[in-house]
Amino acid sequence: MIIPRLLRRARLENRELDHDPNITMLHMIGLEKFETIEQCTVRNMEMIARFRHLSNDLSGVHDKFAASAFDRHMSGWDGDWLASRGHRSRIIPQAYRILDLNPGPLFFVTIVHPKWEIAEGCLRSSNIHAAKQWLRRRLQQMKRRIVAIGGFECSLRIDQPKIAWAGHFHFVVAGAPYDELREALTIEAHYLTTRYSKPVVIQPIGDLASRIGYSTKRVVNQNVAYRGRNGRQQRRQLPLALKHQIESDLWLLSLRAGDRTFLYGCRHHHGTLVETTRRMTSPT
Repeated sequence: MIIPRLLRRARLENRELDHDPNITMLHMIGLEKFETIEQCTVRNMEMIARFRHLSNDLSGVHDKFAASAFDRHMSGWDGDWLASRGHRSRIIPQAYRILDLNPGPLFFVTIVHPKWEIAEGCLRSSNIHAAKQWLRRRLQQMKRRIVAIGGFECSLRIDQPKIAWAGHFHFVVAGAPYDELREALTIEAHYLTTRYSKPVVIQPIGDLASRIGYSTKRVVNQNVAYRGRNGRQQRRQLPLALKHQIESDLWLLSLRAGDRTFLYGCRHHHGTLVETTRRMTSPT
């Protein structure tokens, strides 16, 4: 059967990559529980199994993915757990090096902009490019030499009766004072609603490696609103329902690994992340 064969191959590759410099660096900066090739292979197989619940008109997606998902030298789709793992294992230690050496203050930022909301069933219409442009323009307002590294993702917000995908950024920013950062990232007043009572959250950095890892993660959840015992609205994170998980899988399979990554004040140069000496104007 194909699954045992793939798992045997994954175990062999795990042993071969014990001395992968990227994985070694991840362990050195504190990410010792980074996902393994075997774990990613199992998750890929679970995703293919979910596709079997779909009608035949998506069989082409299944065939295309199944043919390449288990070859780390061929597959580059963000929905492929192996490709995502490869991208993250490269960018996290490089981002850590740049951010850790920055002498300015470090913050972990989450932005959930109401205009990045996407209707249920329309996730593939999300405009990552426009979201990156908005964030880039806001950071440029500070006119400081800052560095920001993170990623765009979509979680499912359930506020009965409304269900929608909420596009948002998680990123680490270095070199920006808190007050200036808060002012620059203020959401336009006409977008604010009770459903987005805290669209911008700026926190102390804490564990830098974990924050970078969280900002580039592949996992997607649903946030369900409910009324707490104190009478206030609370949110509970739960796994996605099957149909929403499939929608998320297909969206990620339409993107290349790295498409969701946001870089400001740094760029890729021959496979290495380097800090830029001038302000960049094009989205990364």
